Amino acid sequence: MAGPSIEINHNRNRDVSLNDIVNVARGAPVHVPEQTYSLLADRRAHIEDYIRDTKQPAYGFNRGFGSNVRIDVDSKYLTDLQENLIRSHACCLGDWAHYEVIRATMFLRARSLSLGHSAVRPDIVRRLVDALNGGIIPVVPSFGSVSASGDLAPLSHIALGLFLGEGEAFVIEPGSQPPLSQLKPMPALQALSQAGLKPLALEMKEGLALNNGVQYSTALCALAAEKLLVILKTAVVATALSALVMLGADTPFREDLHQLRKHRATQVIAKCVFELMKGSPLREAHLNYDIDGEIQDPYNLRCAAQILGPCLELARRAVHTVTNEANSVTDNPIILRAWRHSGIDHLDQYHGKYDGKYVEVVSGGHFHGMPIAVDAYGLIQAASIIARLSNMRCVRFVDADRNKGLGADLKWPGRVPPREHWTKPDQYAPDEIETHQATQSAMMIPEYASASLTNWIWGQAMPNHLFSLSTDAGQEDHVSMAANVALKAYTILPRLAEVVAIELAFVYQAAAIRKYAPVIPSRAPKHNATRAGEIVEWVQIKEPAKRNLNEVGETVLELIGRYFPTVTEDRSMAAQISKLAELVLDGQIVSAVEDKGDYFTDFG
Repeated sequence: MAGPSIEINHNRNRDVSLNDIVNVARGAPVHVPEQTYSLLADRRAHIEDYIRDTKQPAYGFNRGFGSNVRIDVDSKYLTDLQENLIRSHACCLGDWAHYEVIRATMFLRARSLSLGHSAVRPDIVRRLVDALNGGIIPVVPSFGSVSASGDLAPLSHIALGLFLGEGEAFVIEPGSQPPLSQLKPMPALQALSQAGLKPLALEMKEGLALNNGVQYSTALCALAAEKLLVILKTAVVATALSALVMLGADTPFREDLHQLRKHRATQVIAKCVFELMKGSPLREAHLNYDIDGEIQDPYNLRCAAQILGPCLELARRAVHTVTNEANSVTDNPIILRAWRHSGIDHLDQYHGKYDGKYVEVVSGGHFHGMPIAVDAYGLIQAASIIARLSNMRCVRFVDADRNKGLGADLKWPGRVPPREHWTKPDQYAPDEIETHQATQSAMMIPEYASASLTNWIWGQAMPNHLFSLSTDAGQEDHVSMAANVALKAYTILPRLAEVVAIELAFVYQAAAIRKYAPVIPSRAPKHNATRAGEIVEWVQIKEPAKRNLNEVGETVLELIGRYFPTVTEDRSMAAQISKLAELVLDGQIVSAVEDKGDYFTDFG
């Protein structure tokens, strides 16, 4: 994906959005106007003059880092100070972070620096933008940040490659999205050379400006929030389709019902499910209580809006926090405007020269990652909730006592598959026909897989941000661990997509069974006792048209069926379910639904 360029500038009225972050992560070019570069140059000149004139000690400018903060650094060693900071802090471990995460991180760092409070030369922002537009992506291992003085280690890996020409990098054609497993890194110096770039020496404060901030955590959280919203929409589709094939009611999703409880996101989910169920002949075929005899559906259907609504709230909150962070100044120290009665009040001889200029160096904590940690954890909570809801439906699908006539494990009805599915005319001998059903497991094990995946997602729900560890000899005594939380939020989403894909596979099989063996169990007190203490009559839906879902439902079934055929005999389903998971994660199920109507307009 290339698309139009995304602009970043010093204008605080022009915020970048989640879509901007996602688009750049996937290859969109970036543009910075010359006015922004001019402002950065002016502010850099002012702070350089001020530090030189006043000889004031300023952290990151003319003093060392950490325990070296008390030591004055001679001007001839200022580049060494910045570049050694980057080299020493580039200490991530583990598997490579995905290049889309690193592209988003580079974009977010450029955005923060472009706001003009970080005292960097315009060349620093220009290098980040040139690398993005040239497809240069430094190799960054995933682990090593505590997200306190920012994501020091991953941001240092990025600066190491792009500015010092050290370490390794990928070169990816802008707009392309190759699998990470197929990429081979090259020396960063070679990658720079291919793009016509050379190493760029870091000057006073610039190394610190490049590695202070939680852009790595923010990038992970942003991409996770975007994907979670896609999966949540798909889970809403699965809710509606599961309700239809499970002969559930649409009344729990009525708008007038949900107006009585003022949770807006729950109302949005309910409206969407109701609209997705609307006009279904299958639903109309069992409107009468005497048909299936159910007064209330189980919670996994009846309370779906109340369960998924908070997940939408969590996703929305994460998007809001990510957007705020993306449009903030997040390094340390930052430069603020100086006035006569500000921090340089005692330097009377400099008032006329520096009043109103951005030369006051202020240390603060804008690099701390707790805002991102809290809402990245919200995404993990949402994923855990969505997974369990989907899994519970799979549990019911395989239960012949509760799936309303779909049979154990959704086996294909009858002793053998329909004759049209036989591979030869005499495929089944008479004595084989009786035992055929006993040999079939059908969709037993996809429910196991759903349970396994759900359990794994739950296992990632450890709240890392509540287990802060002191670093830097106690100076950084409360760290956020945002990177660890956000990394988990990002990495669990393919597993969540697989959980939802399994439910969709069950939906497809159940819909096929309904159409082939169209019966509905009735608990109305009639004559055919099939279970102790219960009277059940099987009511035939004779008209084929009444066995269908509705237009949007049949559209989704058609898409699923391209990759997951009806299970008429046992087969390995792993590859087919994996393909369905790709459809979920890539938003293809959502796109198919959106082609049929504005179902997700209110999701935000």
